[in-house]
Amino acid sequence: MDPQSIVSMLKQARDKEFANSPQLSLGELIAKIEVLGVKRDNDGDDKQIRYDFGTSIPTCLDSYRGSYDELALGYKLTGYDDGSAPRSIKAKDLLEHLKSAIGKEFTGWKGGEFRMSEQTPVWVANCGDSNSTAIVGVLDAGYSLIILTSYIEY
Repeated sequence: MDPQSIVSMLKQARDKEFANSPQLSLGELIAKIEVLGVKRDNDGDDKQIRYDFGTSIPTCLDSYRGSYDELALGYKLTGYDDGSAPRSIKAKDLLEHLKSAIGKEFTGWKGGEFRMSEQTPVWVANCGDSNSTAIVGVLDAGYSLIILTSYIEY
């Protein structure tokens, strides 16, 4: 079997696995944030956005080291965990950042260029990490949005 056939088989298996998982694609994550809204109902101020673990907030997008053709949304600890990090991020700013990734090429950890689409799975990992933490939802907590995560084996 030639290398291209092997790559094609692996891609088909991953697509089937992803289709049957709760993990969100880039387009689904964008849609969930848009449906929940980036403004607070009571005063119209911007909602903040954070992860469901610790005091962490989302940072930048990168190619996921576990699979270079998938995305990783990084994180930083805030508050007492790391006083030097920004304490919050606005949901509208993250939404803009996510939208800008559609059609953009990202460089894999060991090279190669990978174009992301609305169908691209999104993980939580900082550059160079792969930890099987997937984004599975977004919760509206009124004043902020919470990105929900789950362990999903790749």
